[in-house]
Amino acid sequence: MMKTSNPLGLYIHIPFCLQKCGYCDFYSEAGLPDDLKKAYVEALCREIGSYGHQLSPEYTVDTVFLGGGTPSILPSYLTKSILSAVFDAFDVSTDAEVSMECNPATLTEEKLGVYREAGINRLSLGVQSMDDGLLQVMGRAHSRQDVVETVQLARKAGFDNLNLDLMFGIPGQSRMMWEETVRTVFAMNPEHLSFYSLELAEGTLFYRQVARGILEPTPQEEDRQMYHFLLRELQERGYDHYEISNSARPGYRCRHNLKYWDLSDYLGLGASAHSFLQGRRFASVSDALAYVQAVENGESPVSWHHENSRRDSITDYTFTALRRREGIGKMDFAKRFGEAFWNVFAGREEEFRQFAQRGEAEEDEAGIRITQAGMDVANRIIEIFL
Repeated sequence: MMKTSNPLGLYIHIPFCLQKCGYCDFYSEAGLPDDLKKAYVEALCREIGSYGHQLSPEYTVDTVFLGGGTPSILPSYLTKSILSAVFDAFDVSTDAEVSMECNPATLTEEKLGVYREAGINRLSLGVQSMDDGLLQVMGRAHSRQDVVETVQLARKAGFDNLNLDLMFGIPGQSRMMWEETVRTVFAMNPEHLSFYSLELAEGTLFYRQVARGILEPTPQEEDRQMYHFLLRELQERGYDHYEISNSARPGYRCRHNLKYWDLSDYLGLGASAHSFLQGRRFASVSDALAYVQAVENGESPVSWHHENSRRDSITDYTFTALRRREGIGKMDFAKRFGEAFWNVFAGREEEFRQFAQRGEAEEDEAGIRITQAGMDVANRIIEIFL
C-alpha cells in the first residue's frame, strides 16, 4: 500500500549572532557561550527526530530553510549534525530546496564545502548594503569586500543558487549609495534578490535612536524612489518580480518562501520558530536556554498555538496572495474555501475598483492582483480585505 505523501517545508531557527543589528526585531542573541550553542543543536536534533517520527508517514519534505540569527556562525560540524538529523528523520525529496542564511563575515572555504556535502544547495547572504560606512551604522559584522569574496568562494564551492538580501531606506543612506549597491550586486549575478524597506520596529536600537533624534528616518518619497530604481533595474535584466520584496531569475523563485504565501504546510523547529500545520499555527518559546531545557526534559517547547478559523485562513490567504505578482486566483480561492471570492467579500468591490480605475490593481476572469503601478499603495489595497 502506497503512503499518502504531502509536501512539507521545514524551517530551522538558529538564534545566534556575532552582534545584534540595530534594526533587527527577530529573536536572536549575541555572545552566548559555545556550550549553550552545542546543547541547543543537540536539542534541535532531538526535536527534529521526534517530529520526523510523527510526520514522516504522511509528509515528504521538499524544502528546508535554516534561518536566524546567523546559522553560519555555527561550527560546520554542528551544521552537518542538523542536516543529518533532518535526512535521518524525514523522507526528503531528491530535488528538495535546502537553503541556509549566512553572514558574509562568517563563511570560509571549509564551511562551504561541508554545507555542500551536507545537502545545502541554496545560500541566502545577508548583504543589506555595499557601503562600508552604512554597514557599520547598521551594526553589520561584514564589509563590502567580505561580500565579494564570499560570493566568489560560494561559486567555487559549486553553489549555483544564491540569494542576496538588500535593505533600503536606511537612515543616512543616499540614493547614490543605494544605486551603487544595486549595480555592484548585479555585477555578482545572483539568482535571487530579496529587498526590504527598513521598518523601525519598536524595541530595536534604530527605533530608539530615531525617537531620540540621533538618527534621521529616510523620507517616504526617497524610500519609494529607491524601490522603483531597483524594480527598473530588475526588469531590464530579466528578473521575475514575483512578490513585493522578492525577485528571481526564471526558475529560481524561493520554493520555501512560497509555502508561507500560499498556506502550505510548514514546520518550524527551534526557539521562536513558527509553524502552520493542518490549519493550526504554533510557535516555540523565544528563549534558547528555555527551549533546550524543555526538550531535554521531554516537554514541548511550544508556547503559543492558534487553530485557524475559516475566516482566519481566508484573511491569511488573501493577504499573502495579493503580495504575489499572480495575485488571487478565483478558481483556486473557490476550491479552497467553497465560495466565490466576491461572495466572501461582498460590499468591497467598489473600493477595490477605485484602485483598479487608477491602474493600481486589476481584475480579469482568472483573478485579481496588484499592478506594478500599485506597489506603493499595496498595503491600502490589501487592507480592503482584512
